[in-house]
Amino acid sequence: MTSGGRPWWARLEERDGVLLRRLSADDAPAVLAVHGDPRVYVHDPHETHPDLAHTQVFIAPMVEHWARHGFGYWTVLVPDAWPGAVAGTQAGDDGRSVAGLGGVQHHTVAGRPVLNVYFRFAPEAQGRGLAGAVLRQVGELAPQVAPGCDVVVRTRPANAAARRVAERAGYVDEGLEPGTTDMQLLRWRPPGRGRVSPAGRSGA
Repeated sequence: MTSGGRPWWARLEERDGVLLRRLSADDAPAVLAVHGDPRVYVHDPHETHPDLAHTQVFIAPMVEHWARHGFGYWTVLVPDAWPGAVAGTQAGDDGRSVAGLGGVQHHTVAGRPVLNVYFRFAPEAQGRGLAGAVLRQVGELAPQVAPGCDVVVRTRPANAAARRVAERAGYVDEGLEPGTTDMQLLRWRPPGRGRVSPAGRSGA
């Protein structure tokens, strides 16, 4: 369950030197380097981060989620750099560059508690399986931190790439999120679980 007094999911070593670790407030400059790139927000250009203060406000609830619940969104780091990349600052980052954020935390959909999956990466780090790694680790983590709670991916309908990677990981596309006109909802169907209904209950 724990390693060195911390849960195993606080620091995850992936293949090829990829690292998923607990998000820190000190990561704000690196998060800005990713989330301040308009190419990262093709489907939500108005959400591009304008400055460091904006990013600090953006990640503050995520850092608090870790403190309160013991899990949350990870800082995702890769061993190679690119122009404009920012190196991680935590012990054990070992010169890796921050590629973006990914992970899972509490949310509500149609008034019901769920775990919401998030992933967003620098363009230079895309296409190397980072989202798949996040979804795979979320599948291991979710039953331990919130047993029985549905896990969802919420994305823009036009973001076909995000939907594809979620579907490959076992998420079922349910169409528009209830009460929205611009948010697609995909719900995780764990192995051995029946068809997922829009209400979030499994069926035969």
